[in-house]
Amino acid sequence: MLLSLIIPFFNSEYKSKRLLKTLAKIKQKDIEFILINDGSTDNTFCLLEEFKVSIPESNVTLINQDNKGPGGARNSGLKIAQGEYVWFVDSDDDITLEAVNVLRENRDRNYDFVDFNVQSSSKLINSMSIEAGEYTDKEQMSVMLLNNFGRIWSKAIRRVFLLDNNIFYPEYCLYEDNPLAFIYPFLVKRFLKTEVVGYVHNTDFESITRSAPNLRTLDRLYTSIYGLEEGLKLAKSSKDINTLKSKFLVLYLINTVAKFTSKTPSKNWVTSWKVMKQYRKVAKNLDIDLSPFEYMKPGNKFKLYFTFHWVLSFLILSDQTNYFDAIRKKAWK
Repeated sequence: MLLSLIIPFFNSEYKSKRLLKTLAKIKQKDIEFILINDGSTDNTFCLLEEFKVSIPESNVTLINQDNKGPGGARNSGLKIAQGEYVWFVDSDDDITLEAVNVLRENRDRNYDFVDFNVQSSSKLINSMSIEAGEYTDKEQMSVMLLNNFGRIWSKAIRRVFLLDNNIFYPEYCLYEDNPLAFIYPFLVKRFLKTEVVGYVHNTDFESITRSAPNLRTLDRLYTSIYGLEEGLKLAKSSKDINTLKSKFLVLYLINTVAKFTSKTPSKNWVTSWKVMKQYRKVAKNLDIDLSPFEYMKPGNKFKLYFTFHWVLSFLILSDQTNYFDAIRKKAWK
């Protein structure tokens, strides 16, 4: 089996039809589709059942499970996958048939992953921001990938690489991709960056990154800590450790506050203060002595906004651990 396409579906009845149309065109017997209905409350599961029946010549496995989040769905798929490569695809996006040909042409080269360019609306994106080619220098790759890992969904990944290194997604959360950028750089031995457009990113539908903040938006805090702790177990130098801590600061603190930005006083302001308060506790526990202000450009409007709220956040005196734990439990029931 060449490739396992692992695709979580959550209330994807209308937004997944483009991808399913592409999958129906893939006739090769050495490609399997693992479709996971992750607790949808609409007609997604019926749609997937009909799709499976419509292509009896294809290798389709349909899993129906309670909602565990994208990470839990992908883990379920990975555990039964048979392909040399696995590709975690979002149900509202799409892939190209040319990408499958690239994998077939390079199946004997033992790449830990193959990274494709991304088409997003009219933009062509190289999410890794590196030149196309084969990369095999492990020391060089570690530094490169810590800074330029790019998107998970633009990569087809060798299955045994994931299993041998026991790499699975955190479950019951969003932002489940974040931790992997802390882990992969220390384990990858060789990879291929290709100029071929393999992934089509669809921005027509609402997603966690394009929607208003909600309870599950704060999953970023959990996944950032998860990633940092796992990355620190693998880091081999003080430079690696500092890079990991910098990535953590940006993901946990700056990106979260940016998501909750509000021009006028609102609950978002209070949430930002609580995040800032909790960050100072977490940073102390993880021995992070970095200033968030060094990661923002001078004169940047967000820096002024952040500074204002950073000062106000010191009015929050109590520990916020139980508060954020309760939010996650409520969000995922």
